[in-house]
Order: sequence, then C-alpha cells, then structure tokens
Amino acid sequence: MKKQNLLQVTCTVAFGVAALAAESVRAQGSDELLRFSRYNFGIATARSAGMGGAYTSLGADGATMSINPAGISMYGHSEVGISPGLRITSQRADYSGSGGNVSNRLGNTKGNIGSFSMVYANGNFAVGFGMNRLADFNGRSRAIGYGEQFSIGDMFVEQLYGIPASNIGAPENDIYQAFFRYPPKLWGGILGYQAGLFDPVAGTGGPDQPSQQYTTQGMIQPGTLLYPELYRRTSGTVNEYTISGGYNFKDILYVGATLGIQDIYYNRFDTYSEATTVTNVGLHSLFYDQNLRMSGAGVNLKVGATVRPVPWLRIGVAYHSPTWINMSEEYDGAMTVFYTQPIAGYDYGFSDTPISRDEYNMRTPSRLLAGISATIGSVGIVSLDYERVWYQDMKYTSDGFQDINEGTTATPGIRELYGPTDMVRAGVEFQPVRSLFLRAGYGYSTSPYRGSEFRRYGEYQQWSGGIGFRNHRVNIDLAYVYGTTREMPFKPYSDTGSDGYPVATDGTIYPRDKNHNLILSVAFKF
Repeated sequence: MKKQNLLQVTCTVAFGVAALAAESVRAQGSDELLRFSRYNFGIATARSAGMGGAYTSLGADGATMSINPAGISMYGHSEVGISPGLRITSQRADYSGSGGNVSNRLGNTKGNIGSFSMVYANGNFAVGFGMNRLADFNGRSRAIGYGEQFSIGDMFVEQLYGIPASNIGAPENDIYQAFFRYPPKLWGGILGYQAGLFDPVAGTGGPDQPSQQYTTQGMIQPGTLLYPELYRRTSGTVNEYTISGGYNFKDILYVGATLGIQDIYYNRFDTYSEATTVTNVGLHSLFYDQNLRMSGAGVNLKVGATVRPVPWLRIGVAYHSPTWINMSEEYDGAMTVFYTQPIAGYDYGFSDTPISRDEYNMRTPSRLLAGISATIGSVGIVSLDYERVWYQDMKYTSDGFQDINEGTTATPGIRELYGPTDMVRAGVEFQPVRSLFLRAGYGYSTSPYRGSEFRRYGEYQQWSGGIGFRNHRVNIDLAYVYGTTREMPFKPYSDTGSDGYPVATDGTIYPRDKNHNLILSVAFKF
C-alpha cells in the first residue's frame, strides 16, 4: 500500500467519528479502543508522579495497587491518603489545506481527584482499597481552514446517491422518520437535506419516481471559497478502583494481586462550521453539532512480585490482564444552515436527530512491567521501569464488529493498524535533610501505530518533579508533570462509498497536545 493511501486509510479508521466523518457517527472504531487502552501511571499520586511513574519495584504508595500490587506489602503501617490535582491542557491544531496552513491553540483547566487509598497493614500482610486515575480526556481544540473549495455538502451528496428524496424528508406527523429508516452513517446527509444545504436533481429517479440524486450548486456557486472550522470539547476519565492484597516474606520477597474495576466516562462535543465568501448566493454559513456520550465499566486482574536480594536493591515485575469492558453510548446531532437570501420565507434551515443508543463489549491489551531500583545509602533512590503493551490484541468482543477487528478490502484491521509499544520510565528521589525529599522523573512511550511514517504520531513524553515531607504521622507530597504528544492527523470529514470511491475535504488537521498536572498528596498513618 502506498504511503498516501495508507495515510488516508489510517486517518479514516483512526478518527472515524472523532473527526465528524460520516463513515460512522458511532464511536465504535479502533481509535476508541486505543483511547481507553492507553494509561498514564504517572498522574495518580504525587510521589509516584514526581518519580516519573517508575514505581514497579517500589511500594508503600497508593499508585502501586494499579502498577505492581506487590508494593502494598511494603507498607509498615496502615494509611489513608488522597491526591487532589489540577490539570491544564493546551491543544494545538494545525489546519493544512489548499488555502495554506493555519494554527490555533486552546487551553482547558480542570480539577480532579487523582487517587485515594485505604490500606490496612498488619505485620507481613496488607490489604487495601483505592482509586487511581489512569487517563484524562478533558480538553478543547479548534482547527480553522482557509479558502477551501470542497464543502461537507459535497460529501453528503455522494452519500445519499440513489436514496429517494421522499424517504429523507421530515413530515410534520413524524419528523424523525428518516433517521429511524436509515443507519446513523447517513444521518449527517439527512440533516443537510432537511436543513436545505443541497437540493434534489429533478427527474433523476426515472418516470414517476422521486429524485435520487442531489446537488449543492443551488447553494454554493462555482469558485466560492469556504472557511471551515472544527471546534471540539472533550471530557472524561478512566478511573480504576482497586482491591488489593499482598504478603511480605522476610523483607526479601513481596507478592501481591489486585482486582481492578474501571469506571470509564467520555464525552465529545463537536461543532463543524463553514462560512462562504460574500459573493456566494445561497449558503451563508452552516453549523453541524454532534454530541457523543460514552460510559462503561471494566474488570481486570493484576499480579506482581518484587524481590530484594540485597538490602539496597529491588527488582519487580507485574502482569496486567486485559480489561474486559461493557460500553454504552449515546449520539445525537443537529444542523443549522443560514441562507444569504430567504427561502420560502425563512432565513435559515434547522434539523436535529433523535438519540441513537448502543451497547457493546471490548477488550483492551495486556501489559507487562519490569522495574529495578537502588537505594543509595540514606541519600536517595534511583528507579527504572520498562513496560510492554500489545495494542494489536485489542478487540471488540461483541458480534457485528468483524470489519473493525479483521478489516476489509478498503480499510485495515486492528492488527494491521497497531503494534506493541515500549515505554521507559525513570525517577530519582533525593533526601537532602531529614524528612524532606526532592524528586524528578522522565517517561517515554513509542507509538502504537504500525508503519515507520507514523511513528512520530502517538509517541508520548513526560517530565516531572516533586517535593515531599514525611514523618511518622503524615506524608505531604507535591508533584508537577508536563506531557506532550502528537496525535494522528485526520480530515474534518471523510467517507468511502460502497463503490470504494473516497470523498474527503482537501484540508488535514494535525493535532498536538500538551498537558500540565499539579498533584498534591496527603496521607495519614495510624
């Protein structure tokens, strides 16, 4: 497959609905599987975050229950802790099209609870319950195009080819009739027709048959320049509730297990708009809103062990099973089209959809973690982690998802799109004076996408630092984490017809994300 074609296919598959693509307005796609499978173990508690999340061989911290449960058996006392935080995101979107490249950046600030934990330790045995935040989806972005010559209406015209106009109207006695008659893939086109974005071509349905072809020429004159914009607001998290237990064998071998129960929430609101030049007669502007709400619950199992062959050295390993998730989603959309001149006495047309609901199951990949840490006298700790995740093993486990799991002749499947990733995390903790600790960390993850031309997309880096105060009664830790990534580029809308003919905007959006996390952890010992 040529690079250009592969990019087009990958963009379509990886961001099917996320990018207003009419290929499927549902969220079910390999991109959503990837979204709910990528975790960041360095944003839960301040101590683990300050050390870059390099905590596989360490313990006695609430984050260990989601990293290596063997660490729970390193508690020498019972403890209750909580980690409130503040997340600041800065999302940049470069719109590269026929009119040039336009960049735009938006920020978002939101408070959260990154972790809480309750641990009961009695001698060599410890049990605990807690919650750790593994992913955060809160953010805003805006991509602005300049001087495009292709409208989203042109794509809708291709989609509705062969469908009688009488089937997609909005009769007063049943305004949602067309949406229940056709799958959500066609809902954008139905909205456009009902709002007056394009018109049927008379006589194309044959003798005594309604029109089955459509055109935008009555609304968009030849040579008209369009100014598209995509605004996106996302929210949600993946929180994992943990039930853990561990045992300490003479401070030499530590073992543990965690039952993880994930609570998943994701909400995406998109507004796609187009404005025309003042010389156009027909379309003035349009606004296409889409709202996707997803929620789910999943379960997994983690087991781990840490060995301490000599007092200053620890070696840890942990295995995380796949998470089996039951997901529910709701989708609805609306479109408003403003006219340069009134049509049938109206300055604009409006249409909205009913709410589409769906439920399905999916499975995230398993992961393997290994870590080593060394204590340097009474001065501090150096820790190094390695993590391997097999994203090609992601899968929808409900019926009807073979095209996504295995692929088709037009689009690749999950194993063709994704591969394993390698992540390294490193951290240091320095104790300059009694009870005071200074920390620093770094983490890097390779891209989950296959193909050397895509390796720069999906890579993730983060830098962190922190400070802590600890005595026999209380632990107070503060950490700052800065992360950055470049996401897979996508087109504001795209579709491939049943004949294999692709229809897409000339412009491509290149998103880049930066995030800042402030985490404060307070733990009381008893």
